[in-house]
Amino acid sequence: MTHALQGSCSPTLARALLACALDGADALMMALVQGSGTPLTALTLLLEALDGPAGHAQTELDRLFTAGATHWGRRIQPQGMQSFHRACSRWKERLEALPSRDCDALRAWLSDDGRFWLAGPDDAAWPAQLDDLSTRGDWAPPLCLWGMGSPVAPVACEAPVAVVGSRGVNGYGRQVATAISENAASHGHVVVSGGAMGTDACAHWGALHARDRLGTSRAGPTVAFFAGGLNHVGPASNARLFDAMLAAGGALLSECPPDTVPQPHRFLLRNRLIAAMASTVVVAQARRRSGALNTAHWGNELNRTVYAVPGCITTPEHAGCHELIRNQEALLLADPAACDEWTHAAHPPGTAPDAESPAEGNEEGDWVAEALSSLCSQGRPPTPNAVARLLLERHPERFPDLAGVHVLLGRLELEGTIRTGGTGIAMAAST
Repeated sequence: MTHALQGSCSPTLARALLACALDGADALMMALVQGSGTPLTALTLLLEALDGPAGHAQTELDRLFTAGATHWGRRIQPQGMQSFHRACSRWKERLEALPSRDCDALRAWLSDDGRFWLAGPDDAAWPAQLDDLSTRGDWAPPLCLWGMGSPVAPVACEAPVAVVGSRGVNGYGRQVATAISENAASHGHVVVSGGAMGTDACAHWGALHARDRLGTSRAGPTVAFFAGGLNHVGPASNARLFDAMLAAGGALLSECPPDTVPQPHRFLLRNRLIAAMASTVVVAQARRRSGALNTAHWGNELNRTVYAVPGCITTPEHAGCHELIRNQEALLLADPAACDEWTHAAHPPGTAPDAESPAEGNEEGDWVAEALSSLCSQGRPPTPNAVARLLLERHPERFPDLAGVHVLLGRLELEGTIRTGGTGIAMAAST
């Protein structure tokens, strides 16, 4: 079997394939990518090195890894190079297990035939705040993101609000988390959380309440980061919530390839993404051993503004928040309704950074209308994936892949040109 890739491999696809070689965030891989200049260079050398560790490819990998580590002011000692070689062995083993070397087949596999979209740092759907995780050599930003839903949602606000807390919340905690998120979304901010039971679910529902009350043009969307692949989204008890998030123009995100099982250590890795994406991190309710405290610590490390909500001092449900406040690791959030006091000024939700001009947007709206008409005439349901595939087929010069089409659909939804729901996509004028 040849180890070389066949076909055109974009930088985002190369990043996704490198992510398949990892078992989580890996600073050694980030040093290699940094030194290589492009992820495709690192991927190509790793595939070439599958024939053996003593060849030219491994020598070049060593050189590029050293160059990347030097970027962070690190000097590689023999023990560090040994760690890199062990990591290379693990990466090559996983890359050898890829189901194909054809880039088109790999792209379809990684996107689950268009069910998920991919975004890297060069893509419009990439939240630039995540790049802060590359400021230190012992941290690791995600190589890429897998997404479901609107690719515009992660970039609809430059300074999102993260609302996190314990899974086991009481009535007070549920009320506070919901109110904070609903107020944040009402001011146009993206609400970020982890999709878990308890506080996370309340945070997402609060944003959805604002979206339902004010509409998608005024209220910010909500996004969730998951600890496993997007075909392992859970818990199952939140299935209705996830469907509601997707229907309301939100997004489900992960740095993990499909089929990655959400093991315990991945939840802590997921927390760094929630904190990195946010400008303000709010711990609504937390016990002393809550994973939300890990998110708060990441928020402080990343120089985010961290708030904690006080509660009853005689119950353990609030002890984590009180500890953050007592240790001066969080400010006290006294009023969920005073949104301007704990986050930035209100604004309408934004669109993708590289959005086309209004004239081009109208033309693309016509493309979507034509696609919907064709699907209806064929008796096919107008699902986002069906529309995206038809647009990709008819306008290949405009869209390099399915991810680009989904970015367009998300932008048109925010602009009010189309609407999405349980029955699929429809032109807004048809409502």
